Amino acid sequence: MNSYLKEQISNNSTPIVFDYDGVLFEARWYKERINMRDETDELLLEAMKRGENLDTAPMPFMLEFVKTIKNDLYVLSSMHNEIEYDYKKKQIGKYYPNIPVANVIMASSIDNKIVHLEKILKEYGSFIYIDDTHAALMKYESYFTDECKFFHVSSLYV
Repeated sequence: MNSYLKEQISNNSTPIVFDYDGVLFEARWYKERINMRDETDELLLEAMKRGENLDTAPMPFMLEFVKTIKNDLYVLSSMHNEIEYDYKKKQIGKYYPNIPVANVIMASSIDNKIVHLEKILKEYGSFIYIDDTHAALMKYESYFTDECKFFHVSSLYV
């Protein structure tokens, strides 16, 4: 693990916020096929209703890593609708029991995540955020002050 990230996590009073797709779980949309370029919100909703695109597996490393963390833990994910939100909460409860399901937060967009991160910052005075999307991390890091730390998920694997 990146030594600076390890140092930041060692402060148990700092909450850690994880993105869901690509961090805690594989970023996968379909059981049978992966083809996001053709999808509209309507087709995506229909696929969700069928359960077709709700088949994701947890990252084995993250399963073990999250068990070791003493900090307050959150999951902040951009989600399309309540179907996806309910599914993700169930997955967190099943695979990551030390992340309270009440701490799974639904954002309507990448930009909307800022609103939720601001609430966490107001409550704790700082946070660590881990995501797999470089552009989002750069946006958030530019928006927030130095009390907030942003890491790409790959920082956990070095």
